[in-house]
Amino acid sequence: MLRSDNDIPSDVYAVETTKSPGVRTSSQQVPVALDKHQRLRKATPAETPLRRTLDWAESLPPRVRPKSLLRQYARVANLIAATWADLESFETYMESLLIDKRGSRKGFPPDVMAELQALELYRLAIQDRDTRWTDVSKRS
Repeated sequence: MLRSDNDIPSDVYAVETTKSPGVRTSSQQVPVALDKHQRLRKATPAETPLRRTLDWAESLPPRVRPKSLLRQYARVANLIAATWADLESFETYMESLLIDKRGSRKGFPPDVMAELQALELYRLAIQDRDTRWTDVSKRS
């Protein structure tokens, strides 16, 4: 009997039901050195201030420049500097720092907490000033 190219053999959609319980298939194999592979894939946050973070800190007025934050929590300072230009991202990140939603954080030392709060107030103040200036210039 001749088969057409359009014919589908009846066993194509068959489900394998007779697997031996002790037999491992290739899809069940555990990759070798998985732990090493996972460590290589995760990016390690910078534990020192990045150049752009130092430039950002220098651009701030001396009264809000985060010296203790840069020294003790460079990783956090790097993320604040990265979100500084986007108010929504900045506020979201600052909220995650200042509000303990997990209930297990120890919190920042008082000097770092004061700097974080000063940065937040300063960022909101310059945003408010820029918004008012934009509103005034639109009316003109």
